[in-house]
Amino acid sequence: MDFSPILFDTVVIVSGNEENVRRDRRSLAPFRPRRVEQFASGEKALAFLAANRADVVLLDSQLEDMDGTQFLRASRRDLRLKDVPIVMVTSESQRDKVLDAIAVGCAGYILRPYSEETFRKHVLRGCQVERVTEIERQQIEDAREMVAMGNFDDAIEAFEEIITEQNMAQKYYDMGCRCLVRQKYGQAIIAFKKAIKINDLFAEAYKGLADAYKGKGELDEFKRYLQKAAEIHAQFNHMEQTKELFIEILKYDPNTPNPFNSLGVKLRKSGDLAGALHAYKQALSLTPDDENIHFNMSKAYYFMGNTEDAKECVEKALESSPGFEEGRKLYRKLFGREYPRTAPPPAPPDDRQQAAESLRDD
Repeated sequence: MDFSPILFDTVVIVSGNEENVRRDRRSLAPFRPRRVEQFASGEKALAFLAANRADVVLLDSQLEDMDGTQFLRASRRDLRLKDVPIVMVTSESQRDKVLDAIAVGCAGYILRPYSEETFRKHVLRGCQVERVTEIERQQIEDAREMVAMGNFDDAIEAFEEIITEQNMAQKYYDMGCRCLVRQKYGQAIIAFKKAIKINDLFAEAYKGLADAYKGKGELDEFKRYLQKAAEIHAQFNHMEQTKELFIEILKYDPNTPNPFNSLGVKLRKSGDLAGALHAYKQALSLTPDDENIHFNMSKAYYFMGNTEDAKECVEKALESSPGFEEGRKLYRKLFGREYPRTAPPPAPPDDRQQAAESLRDD
């Protein structure tokens, strides 16, 4: 493998072990970095990265003030660092440790002691994965400029071209899952990274479409595409982005579905009860008094055999809305009696599409 054209400007090594730092510095020679910064403290490394561009971060599992997984989590919470490739270089070979690092978002995983070829291959892969969508990202920027200039139809065409291959994200995600089963962790990382990056692009493209339709004055299309962007962010647990988009939709449609609740319903119906519960809990952080979400949580707990939590959630649903008929049915099933509060007269039909899941598919 020829590395001669590769040049790194800045590489950051984060490790509490001086010998490991020396070894990693030597292994970086083929990449010819102009600057190598090293930190034993995760906090100091994060502060440096927030203020300085880095081509790659080599992260050990043990630092002075945190472990590698904690560092990864902290870096992924900082939007300024989301595109910085972080490659774990560690002696931690336990499967759970590897899976934790993949789940949090490492760009590569190198086990010590490593060969020079292994090191070079994984560092190169990690950096390439972060660049897999550069062309599409430029398309997004070009389309945004069209929106800013008022060329809404051209912008819509450009954004629609980006989202035509949306099923590719699911293919990469499925590929990553298959690689995990076979313990092909390097390939799994690449597949998951591609899936996430593609979905990030789709979310941006849907947001761009929403802005373009808003510029044209077509508010129904604006709301529809803004909702799609929010649902993609919800799928990847991007809480802040989802919340921001959800709040913007609410300005135009007070009855818009909670994207995390929509995700929870999909996960529950696909059999992922734990994932559904997580999504419902996130949904409550956006709309904490929504009886539909409490009901859906109760139903998920019921299917998991957790009767006590199911009872608690359905009671919360009915406290918010005593006349909620689906909730009253579930209450009868769980408690063997009627809900004690009398249902108020029926309200006019609610046009919310999110509604609670029906009990009919029990």
